[in-house]
Amino acid sequence: MRAALLLSSLVLASTAQADVLGLTAEIGAFSPDSTVEFSDHGTSSDSTDMDADSSRYYGIAFEHPLPLIPNIRLQGTDLKSEGTVTSSVTFEGQSLSGDAKLDLSHTDYTFYYEFLDGLLWLDLDAGLTLRDFDGSIELDTEKSSLSAVVPMAYLSAYATIPGTSVSVGGELKALSIGDSSITDTTIKVKYETPFLVGIEGGYRSMDIDLIDVDDKDVKSESSGVFIGAFIDF
Repeated sequence: MRAALLLSSLVLASTAQADVLGLTAEIGAFSPDSTVEFSDHGTSSDSTDMDADSSRYYGIAFEHPLPLIPNIRLQGTDLKSEGTVTSSVTFEGQSLSGDAKLDLSHTDYTFYYEFLDGLLWLDLDAGLTLRDFDGSIELDTEKSSLSAVVPMAYLSAYATIPGTSVSVGGELKALSIGDSSITDTTIKVKYETPFLVGIEGGYRSMDIDLIDVDDKDVKSESSGVFIGAFIDF
């Protein structure tokens, strides 16, 4: 029974690919609002509203018809915010307050299969994302690095409005391991011109809860609108 299930899964994966080689790329601006809590691991923290910088995002995806081998998508987001911690928190072993900066910039490496590719105007992808955080936390005069690689489930679904070049859909990346969790949701509208280039815009919401990463606990809620351009070969 297990062998049969494995075989059927491999057959499905081998057919869930692009028919030809494909390359897409995107770049744009993301303008979120942020609420943050952070402290040394295991100590209490208070919520702080922070002003997020208008950040950049980018992405590139490569699709191929090779069976079993997943497609690859690379995405990056600059996510930096500033604020003031008014109540003392334990940070770097000290009780501190004052000006704070949080950098949750990250790069996503996604390996996925195409399960629907324009069938009945629908596109459906699913796979695995490895999110690589390469950021930092600053409070008063103290600074600590914040780096981790976390695996996340990946799902993308879009529907093209029949008779148009407009598609509507979204993407979800999610993780829940122990006390840590991440939910990254994107709602997007795309319009592709006859010249392969297009524009996109929508709303993105990220809830990030990282426990005991570089001996720090970080909770962040960031959400806002974005607008960008893409090209699809």
